[in-house]
Amino acid sequence: MNRAQPRPRVLYYAHDHGSGHVRHAARAAATGAFDLTVATASATAGRVLPAGVELEVLPPDVVPGYSRRPGSALHYTPTGPVIRARFARLLEAAQRARPDAVVVDVSVEAALFLRLAGYPVIHRRMHGDRTDPAHELVYAEADHLIAHYGAELEDPAWRDRFKDKTTFLGAPDTTGRLGLRAGSRSGRSTTLMPAATREVAVVTGTGGGGVRLADLARAAGQTPGSRWHVYGPVLGVEGSGPLPPNLVLHGWTDDVPARLREAELVVVSAGYSAVADAAASGRPLVLAPEERPFGEQEHFAAAAHRAAGVPWCRWSDESADWAAAVRTALQDPASADRLAAAVLVDPAEYRRRWESAVQYAASG
Repeated sequence: MNRAQPRPRVLYYAHDHGSGHVRHAARAAATGAFDLTVATASATAGRVLPAGVELEVLPPDVVPGYSRRPGSALHYTPTGPVIRARFARLLEAAQRARPDAVVVDVSVEAALFLRLAGYPVIHRRMHGDRTDPAHELVYAEADHLIAHYGAELEDPAWRDRFKDKTTFLGAPDTTGRLGLRAGSRSGRSTTLMPAATREVAVVTGTGGGGVRLADLARAAGQTPGSRWHVYGPVLGVEGSGPLPPNLVLHGWTDDVPARLREAELVVVSAGYSAVADAAASGRPLVLAPEERPFGEQEHFAAAAHRAAGVPWCRWSDESADWAAAVRTALQDPASADRLAAAVLVDPAEYRRRWESAVQYAASG
């Protein structure tokens, strides 16, 4: 009688800045392709991860007053008991999990630490200006690389250098979005829809503290006939006075996909999880990159425009033409379809890609 092969064991290091890293770990766990242990300091991990996933809670790595040493080739190398406790716990987690491969999402220092400890490492690739020595080092030393988007959204020069050791995972299409056409929630033509009927859903990112109220008000003010519903953190609300009449602040919601599907148009940050949710919503789309290290979101928005024609505006750009971006998205809703095709994959294919990446790294 043939015995089933045991599933690979994977340790997943999820950075605790924002919510996207833990959400990617949850998607990996949902494939059922391997036994997953997640190591993170994220306060949301217990709510986001599926039942049955082993969770190793790491100490935070915040060291007040730390500044990067001049000439350092790495990003974050403070000393002291906080850092020693964090890396000791991470090593203990790896020793207990006995992983066939480790996924690091995302930290140059954690990836190098685990690689030097003798574990095959899969490091996550993200957009942005990552030509600095630290990123060049981790790309060279990682056993494999992954990206949560399609190859057509990658910087061509980077793709040419690293495509042979990279798996472009994408995100699983769990709603059947692929093959459908973007449109309004009512099925009416978005091109001919009166402005007064437009409900715009805006989702702000958690990784940077939120979007300034002044920036939201400026964007809503350029489309006075539409109503902008904002979900997520907003900065500068205290003492700001009355809100514009077409701007509604809802705070956070635990069901972002539902709020997006209810809208006629969606405006989201250019973070990877937000883009996956927006692409799955089937609504015309405007990307609104927020400030992140290495210009990550701006680079991704530019890539989405280049590959799919998706319009975008920076929240921080006081000269941004939001009216034109909204008009472009409504006149070409197929740009959301093209982005969905570049981001989403069939869940079975998503699992296959994960299996391939883990096998590649574990095989040495």
